[in-house]
Amino acid sequence: MREKIPVIAVVGPTATGKTALGIGLARRFGGEIVSCDSMQIYRGLPIGTAQPDQGELAQAPHHLVGFLDVGEPFSVSDYVNLAGRTITEIAGRGKLPILVGGTGLYARSLLRGFSFEESARDESLREALFREAEEQGPEALYRRLQEQDPVAAGEIHPHNVKRVIRALEYIQLSGEPFSRQAARSKEAQSPYRYVMLVLGFRDRQKLYQRIDRRVDRMLELGLLREAENFYRRCKEGGTPPTAAQAIGYKELFPYFAGEVPLEQAVEDIKRESRRYAKRQITWFAREENAVPLYLDELDGPEDLLEAAVRILEEKGFGSPARKEEGL
Repeated sequence: MREKIPVIAVVGPTATGKTALGIGLARRFGGEIVSCDSMQIYRGLPIGTAQPDQGELAQAPHHLVGFLDVGEPFSVSDYVNLAGRTITEIAGRGKLPILVGGTGLYARSLLRGFSFEESARDESLREALFREAEEQGPEALYRRLQEQDPVAAGEIHPHNVKRVIRALEYIQLSGEPFSRQAARSKEAQSPYRYVMLVLGFRDRQKLYQRIDRRVDRMLELGLLREAENFYRRCKEGGTPPTAAQAIGYKELFPYFAGEVPLEQAVEDIKRESRRYAKRQITWFAREENAVPLYLDELDGPEDLLEAAVRILEEKGFGSPARKEEGL
């Protein structure tokens, strides 16, 4: 049986310091960081997607950050395949792969070894379904999915138009339920031996305060200019790209259109960021091999790093790399 690749995952809700901990672990164990964020993949949106800055990038090798144009399609299967190759390459160099980010679906699909069939794809059919959703409303497509594959419909949110369309596309081209393909994917064996460090707070209000401060900091760094440039690009194109739905941009677009005052748009960003954090907390609480690290029980970043190191060493991670690096 092929030996599993060891992987550390640093996950959790937004604004919990995942990037800093990931860098600390990479420096301690001789690792390289693989981003696990569905929006940090895009070029030209470093502030709103909270990409590592130049100083952070210089402290440890980073992968899958800012490599894709916002107009390019990118799916969960694309991420699993690309991140999987990247992890294999990192391990082949004798380094420890460290997954860092808050996109739960990406982390789960990658670490559990879900497989994705690249067949049953047709761009013209997908475009036709998108046009249908625009003309008739997404509810019509969701009702069709309920009729054709009620199991898949029960697992996909009605407002997740992209996922509903993907399910209908697969059903029409393959002739089998989308849920059957999803079930086969989940039967795959993980190629990784991993532990998931989940950052969070016992006191939810402390997390919300950090989120509010982070949004204010993004505005200081130039989020308005970045978002306005993106808004203009979206107006010039046809169907808005996926990144246009990212928190921090979609709330500012009505401001640029003259529909809401800036103060309301900023408060909307903070509110939606808090709601997203709640969903992330719920998601990661269900994950396998997850170990919580509560920041309000630790005395700052150094204490957090040491707590993480202790957990990892107890689970058999890092010791050989520490010797190799002379640490």
